[in-house]
This record gives sequence, C-alpha cells and structure tokens, in this order.
Amino acid sequence: MRRGILGSIAALAAGAGSALAQAPMPLPPAGGPPAGVPIGNAYPGPVQGNFGGPNPVIMPPVTVGPPGDPFGFGPTANLGPPPGPMYPTPGPYAAPLFQPPPPGSGPGGDLGYGTAPHWWASGDYLLYFANDQHVRFPILTTGSPNQAGVLGQPTTTQLITGDNIKYSAISGFRLAFGFFGDADRRFGFELGGMYTERKRFGQQFSATLDNLTSVGIPVLARPFIDTTTGANSTLVVGSSNLGVGRIRFDTSTSTYSINPNGVLNLYRTAPGSRWAMSLDFLMGYKFLELKEDFNVFSETGLNQVTITPIFRPGPFGVPIQIGTRITPTPVAVGGVTTIAPATVSVSDRFTATNRFNGGTIALRSEIRYGIVTLTTTSKLGIGNMHQVLEIQGTTAFANPATGLGGSAFGGLYANPTNIGKFDNDEFAVIPEINLNVGVNLTRSLSMYIGYNYLYVNKVARPGSQINPNIDATTIPFSATYGNAGSVPGTRRLFVQDEFWLQGVNFGFQLRY
Repeated sequence: MRRGILGSIAALAAGAGSALAQAPMPLPPAGGPPAGVPIGNAYPGPVQGNFGGPNPVIMPPVTVGPPGDPFGFGPTANLGPPPGPMYPTPGPYAAPLFQPPPPGSGPGGDLGYGTAPHWWASGDYLLYFANDQHVRFPILTTGSPNQAGVLGQPTTTQLITGDNIKYSAISGFRLAFGFFGDADRRFGFELGGMYTERKRFGQQFSATLDNLTSVGIPVLARPFIDTTTGANSTLVVGSSNLGVGRIRFDTSTSTYSINPNGVLNLYRTAPGSRWAMSLDFLMGYKFLELKEDFNVFSETGLNQVTITPIFRPGPFGVPIQIGTRITPTPVAVGGVTTIAPATVSVSDRFTATNRFNGGTIALRSEIRYGIVTLTTTSKLGIGNMHQVLEIQGTTAFANPATGLGGSAFGGLYANPTNIGKFDNDEFAVIPEINLNVGVNLTRSLSMYIGYNYLYVNKVARPGSQINPNIDATTIPFSATYGNAGSVPGTRRLFVQDEFWLQGVNFGFQLRY
C-alpha cells in the first residue's frame, strides 16, 4: 500500500510539471466558433472565437443550514459532526462546514440547566438563631429592705435569674464566588464568607424611692457568695436606706467567617441528561470569629441621711418642734467616704473572642430536573480555636455639690482576681450543613431557599466566666473594702461551652 501511495504522489507531481510547461491557452476570438466545428468533448483542438454572453459567475451559497449556521450549510445527510479532520476542507470557499453542537452542550444545556458553569456567584440573606448565653448565677434580686435581696431569704425574688439568656432572630448575609479553570470544568476555586449582625439583648431596672417614701421596688441588689464568710451576700444598688438605684445589663453576639476552597468535580452526568447531577469535593481553609460580651452597670444616687428634729421650749416647759436637721451619712467608696448627693457607679465588662483557624473539607451535590434544583453541602472544619478573654471592672463616684470624685480598681464580678487580658487555645471541630431548593428563572439565574446549621464544639462565652465567689474586701463599694484577713476567690477563666447557629437563607445564584 505504501508503494501505491508513493506512486500516486509521483504521478501527480509529474502531471503538474507537464501542465506548467505548456503554453497558455489563447482566448477564443469574438463572434463564436466557426461554422461546422463540432462543440463538446469531440472538439479536437483549442476553442477559438467569441461564444457571446457574460463571463461565468460563482453562485453564492444557499442558506439551508440550521439556526446559527454561519455558512448556511448543515451537516451532510444529518449524520452529525464528521469523525475527524476532512481533506479538502468542506464548505464554500474552503471554510469549515458548520456542525451544530450535540444536545445539551450549549450554555446551560437543552433547557439551560444541564452543563457545568464556567463561573458562578451567589448572595444570600440569612435569618439565624443562636443558642442561649449561659449565666449560672442570678444577676439581680429584690426583697424587703432588712433582708437586702440576699439569696435564700423569704422575701428575696430574682429579677435577672441564672437561667440562659435567649437571643431573638439574627440577620446576616453570605456571599460566594467560584470558577472552573480548565476546559473540562473539573478543577476550580471558590471563595465564600458569611457575616451576622451584632445582636444585643438587655434589661434595665430602677428603684425610684428614697428614705421618706416607699414607692417603687424596695431593694435592688447584686448577689454574690462572700468567700470570707462562705455565706450569700449582696451589693445593694438601691434601697430606702441607701438611695435611688438603677441597674442595666446587656449581652451581644456576632459571627463572621471566610472560607477559600479548591474545587474538584468528582462526577457529572452527560449534557442533555434528563436528570442533571453533579458531585464536587472541596478542600481549603476556614477562618471563623465569634465575639460576645456581657456587661453589668449599676448606679446609686446616695440620699442616706440622718434626720434630727429641732425643738424649742414652749409654754409651760413643753418643747415644740420647729423643724428638722438633715445630716448626710458618709458612705465608703474605694477606701474613702462620700456623702449625698453623690452618685456611685459600678461597672463589670466581660468580652470573649473566639478565632478558629483550620482546614476544611466538604462535599457538594447538585440535582437538577427541569427548572428545579436541589443542592446539599456538608462541611467539616478541624483546627485551632484561639480564645481571648478581656475582663474590666471599675467603681467611681462623683459629688456635684462638692465637685469631688474618684474611682477604684474593680467592680463586683470583675475584681483583682480576674481583671486583665488572657488567652487560651483549644482543639475545635466545626461541622456545617446547608440544604437549598431552587427554581431556575433563566438559563443563568436561579433563586432558592434553604436551611443551615453550624456547630462549634468549644468556645469561651462571657456569661460562663462570671464567678459568684468573691472576696468582699476586694469590692470598692463595700464597708469592708481593704480589711485584713481576706480569702481570695477562685479564678474562673475559660469555662468551655458549645455554640451553634441555625436558620434559613434566601438567595440568588448567577451561573455562566
């Protein structure tokens, strides 16, 4: 066979050389062929003369191909695309013959939803709920003035209990962008992130009373366990004997994360399949931050006074009261004394920041049927949880009558045993699940609704760091402040809790 091919090539070359060696054919004269000369293949010699009429013209191609055919010609006999390169090149003027793509191979497939995208982007609104903030000891009590709101007394009632503090709905958003980098759309990259608002919860109570009336809450008190005696005690904020008081506490939580991933497509159905299915494996890095705080602020307007009646001798030696003398009673604050109308404030602030850094793996599946899409994503993050705890406490007073004021180190729960900035590291695991059901509005745009659940096995939450065991001699707003013989309380730091977020998401995705 090789000899036959080589022989054909040699014969072709010889024929081309002979043709090039001949003289050019003369143009036929005007007026047509001479009379009697046969016309057709039997004519023995070169044609001479003018046959008349215009010169021959190449006819333009007829548009007979399918829509989108740039050349106007469809595949021959509807047999589909040729198996390989064709020589000579088919089509008019040596242009390639147009072949329509196989079903489902266009942008989005038969219905616009059957093939993998080159890139995609999505944005979600999140409506989440977080688990409760743990506080294992009452924050505020009330009761009769003589029992001062001490836990265990018959008249004591808890106003802010030791139960968990519940947050209401938390709003947030999530964004993601990704692309496939190769022609087969098997290897890609995706960058995603989410953020939730700083959600706050708080309560406030006031005791609008003085030593002359009994209107309002009779006592506002902050309970604790005195380590010097081992008994329940309170820091009185407001009472008829001390003055008008008010207390406010609030707590907040916020979360955000960043998650870059490499994407590997493990399986994808052929274009044009009735059920379009895809399975991706993702691996990358995860950063998550949970920041929460817990604040308690109390304020007391002193009106503790001694009322002394003023008398003068009357008729027959009977004394007559002509008035009263009001003498402010000194109150100890931070080792000094102040008197009414001074205001004393006590502040405790606990802030816990949890930062996760680690690796993450995920599986994402997508099933499309017609215009409906079901997407599930399961993630697992494993890494280090770095925890930072900041505790601040201050007691201050100011007297507008004398212009004097001052402050002392420590509040109530924030005292010399735990005030400062501390850090800790824990091994943490973060599983996450997302389920979306969507409707494809166009070939590239879809909208969906979904459910999300995120769990963190170890976090430091500020409410759990509050230690009710306190040495009364370290409380600046206490009559025993600075006394000898104190028994320091046990430091309570980095008590571990769990944290979760769950809720629904509403979003759009753009694919191309």
